[in-house]
Amino acid sequence: MGEAPLPGPIQAQEKVKAYRRIEELIPSQWSEGTVLANGIRQHYYRTGGDKPALVLLHGFLEGALSWLRTARVLEQDYDVIMVDARGHGLSDRIGSAGFSQELLTEDAAGFLRALQVGSARVLGFSQGAGTGIHLAAAYPDQVRLLIAEGWSEATNTDLSQSEGYRAWLNAYLSWLESLKTQTHEERMVSGLTQLPPGSAVPPEDEYVPSIENAARLDLELVRLGVTMWSGLPERVRQMVQALHQITCPALIMKSSFAPTRDAKAIREEASDRPNIRVVRFENTGHLIHQEQFGPFIGLVQQFFREHE
Repeated sequence: MGEAPLPGPIQAQEKVKAYRRIEELIPSQWSEGTVLANGIRQHYYRTGGDKPALVLLHGFLEGALSWLRTARVLEQDYDVIMVDARGHGLSDRIGSAGFSQELLTEDAAGFLRALQVGSARVLGFSQGAGTGIHLAAAYPDQVRLLIAEGWSEATNTDLSQSEGYRAWLNAYLSWLESLKTQTHEERMVSGLTQLPPGSAVPPEDEYVPSIENAARLDLELVRLGVTMWSGLPERVRQMVQALHQITCPALIMKSSFAPTRDAKAIREEASDRPNIRVVRFENTGHLIHQEQFGPFIGLVQQFFREHE
């Protein structure tokens, strides 16, 4: 049988109009709160229960709610804590302090101290993966186990200097600004303009959080996009250096920014450190936990079980 046809524009609009508000998607037993740590208010969601603490760190221009689907599964065994990084979600804006890996690392360390979770399991994606690695290197007593998802060796910064990128950034900023005054239904429809051409509409528990995260972004942070890209090679170098300093068991999940249409597979890669396991999701894009949710969750659960 052939693949089902993708929905047309009208069908897609009707589909997302029926998607529930983010407040309805967050399980009622979860809690949320704010702590003052490293000089800023940091907002978080927590699944709760008398279980080991698992802290989830999201990627750049995302938010704590990006982990909604993941947390629903992992809360069976862990007290899952999802925190909004500065400039994201409901945490403080970046302000005059700006935005850097050093700040993010200290934010995370201060957050863990404020919640008094002790030595935690940490799962980070992209920007959050980098923060997790630096956190484990600088504060080994705070990180019991580490999973870093979305590692990439990509260091090409030419894109950020192109006219095309700057035009896209300006259009993206305009879209973000419009979200802040739209109703839920308007946001859902507006979000369709940001999907890649020909792609299917994501499921409710991925699409709604992504649009809500976009509506909550600090626009000053988004304007730093060009600077963030230009500093990528140095950040990758520093992350590699920090990775070689960590002593806790770690799982590194690699993928590609430009996957092919070939069959997806997961293979082990050589590691020069006995405490570090490396796996590559072949022909998978940056968002491993969305593109290969089942295998991703399976690896996460297996890694934690093996090191309990």
